[in-house]
Amino acid sequence: MAKSTPVTDFPAFDFAGLMAMGTGPRAYQNQALYSLFPKTAAASAGVPAAGYGAVPLSQSALVKGATGVAKMGTRRIPLAAGLLQTLGGDPIGGAGTAGGGFLGAKAGAALGTAIMPGAGTLAGGLIGGALGGGIGQSLTRSVTGIDVNNPLTGPDISLAGIPLTPYAKTKKGVERAAELEALRLKELLPIMEKARQQQFQRDLIGTQVQMAGQLLGNIYPR
Repeated sequence: MAKSTPVTDFPAFDFAGLMAMGTGPRAYQNQALYSLFPKTAAASAGVPAAGYGAVPLSQSALVKGATGVAKMGTRRIPLAAGLLQTLGGDPIGGAGTAGGGFLGAKAGAALGTAIMPGAGTLAGGLIGGALGGGIGQSLTRSVTGIDVNNPLTGPDISLAGIPLTPYAKTKKGVERAAELEALRLKELLPIMEKARQQQFQRDLIGTQVQMAGQLLGNIYPR
């Protein structure tokens, strides 16, 4: 059985180092990934979760841990993106982004792991997640007939009163506008009725004055 080489002296993790993974040695790339989520990495590597750098790690365990972190991270990114898209008002597209991105990240991470475990896993997962998210979003919109630039497209689907399609949003907006207009008219009716009555009284008084003037003119001609 080959003796593994321990890796004990890990540098402190820095985000800039992770972003420059393509330029550093593979060991440093895996160390950077491992240090992002040491508990997840330890579980993937099958070693005690004693904290990053607290116990000696073999190169094999380091690679397994970095690969586990990369797989976990790249699969969660599309889910977060889909959630943000849903909260932004596009739940149909968000579902496609999350589902397609998750599957794409899983496939891309598997391919990247076959090429270079750790850094390759991360790169493959990110690329696969982006491609899968775009495809999934387009697919769900196409199936439902949604055009994000046309507010009258898609079926009339709402969930718990929340519109899920452009058409449903437009319909709810029109209904809300009609409700507000009806409420405004209801508030204005008493004011309009009062103004009408006042105008009627002024017109009546004016007519009476005019008739009185004519009558006086007939009684006392010049």
